[in-house]
Amino acid sequence: MLNRQWHEAHPMPDKATLEQRIAWHLEHAAQCGCRDMPESIKRELAARGIDLPQRPTR
Repeated sequence: MLNRQWHEAHPMPDKATLEQRIAWHLEHAAQCGCRDMPESIKRELAARGIDLPQRPTR
């Protein structure tokens, strides 16, 4: 489920670098709870050995 308040308070920065995009998506996954993470970010996290964060339970 999309948490509109979180999305409105934490927009993706314009012209975000890869590092900013990764940080945003990690925070997003941990705080928002929706399932929106691009496959490219998932692959980048896997290549870096970073586990995907678990979505919060509500």
